[in-house]
Amino acid sequence: MIIFFTRQLYVLIKAGIPLLRALQIIHVQLPETKFKANIGSIIQDIQEGKKLSEALSSAPSFFSLFYINMIKAAEVSGNLTQSLKEVSAHLIQNRRITRQVQAAFMYPMFVLLIATLILIVLFIFVVPVFVHLFEDLGGNLPAATLFLIGISSFIQHWGWLFLFFLLLVIATIFILSRHREGRLILNNIIWRIPIFGRIFKMMEICRFCRILGTILASGVTLTKGLEVLSDTTESILLRQAIEEVRYKIEQGRTLSAAMEESRIFSLTLVKMIQMGEESGKIADLFLDAAEDYENEVSFAISGLLSLLEPALIVIMGVIVGFIVVALLFPILTISTLVK
Repeated sequence: MIIFFTRQLYVLIKAGIPLLRALQIIHVQLPETKFKANIGSIIQDIQEGKKLSEALSSAPSFFSLFYINMIKAAEVSGNLTQSLKEVSAHLIQNRRITRQVQAAFMYPMFVLLIATLILIVLFIFVVPVFVHLFEDLGGNLPAATLFLIGISSFIQHWGWLFLFFLLLVIATIFILSRHREGRLILNNIIWRIPIFGRIFKMMEICRFCRILGTILASGVTLTKGLEVLSDTTESILLRQAIEEVRYKIEQGRTLSAAMEESRIFSLTLVKMIQMGEESGKIADLFLDAAEDYENEVSFAISGLLSLLEPALIVIMGVIVGFIVVALLFPILTISTLVK
C-alpha cells in the first residue's frame, strides 16, 4: 500500500498536479482501510497549513522515519518529485529482496513441516499396528525394527516433552525480543547460523547502504542520515555499529575509518566508501554497494535453494526408506519370527 501511494504521488506531482489535489486523487482510489483513514487525516493536516513531512509524522505506523526525513529534505531542496522517485525505488527494491528471501525459506520450512507431520502420524498410528502384529508373531526382531519401535514408544509416552520444549523456546525468544540485551543475543545467534546467518547479515547491510545512499543523495547530512538509520534499523548489532560510527564521525573521524573499526562492515565496502570520500561521491557508492549486496543475496539464495531441494528429498527418502524396511523386513521374513 505504501509503495502504491508513493508511486502514485510521484506520478501525479511529476505531471504537474498540486500536492493537495494529488493526495485527494489517491485517497479516492484507496480501499476502505486504516491506511486510507490516515491519508484522509494527512489531507486535512495539509489543508490546515502543515507541511507534508509534518502531516506524515502523524502516521508513524505507515511512514517510517526514513520516509519522513526524505520528504523533509525534499521540502528544503524543493525537489519533491525526485525524492518520491528515490523513496519509491527503495521501497520496491526492499520488497523484492524481502519476498525473495521469504520465498527461499518458505519452501524448506513447508517441506519440513509436512515431513514432520507425516512422521508423527506414522509413529503414533501406523507403527503401533505393526508392533501388535510382531508381538503376536513372536521371535527376534531386527535391530532396525526394535529401534523404530523404541522411537514410536518414546513419542507416544513422552511426545508432550517436545511440545513443551517448543513452547519453551518460543516463549524464550519472545521474552528476549522484549529487551535490548535479549535482542542482542538473538541477533548474534541469527548471524552465526551457517549459510542462513550470512544471508540475513547481507540483507541488513544492503538496507543500510541503500537507505543511507538514498538519504545522502537527497541532501541530508551524514550525521542526520546515520541518526535516521539508527532509528529504523531492525538489527540491534547493526544499530549499535551505526551509533558508534555516528559518534566517531562527530568526534572528527572519517566515515570509512569509523566503519572499519566497527568490524561489522566488510573491507570491500569500507574501501569503496573511502574512495567515495576522496571523490565526493559517497551517496552513489552506497547505492552501488546496495546493488552489489542485492545481487549477492540473490545468488546466495539461488545457490541455497539448488542445494536444499535435493538434500531435503534425499533426507526424506532415507528416513521413509528406513521406516518401510524396518517395518516390512520382519514380515517378509515371517518364517523366522513364528515360534
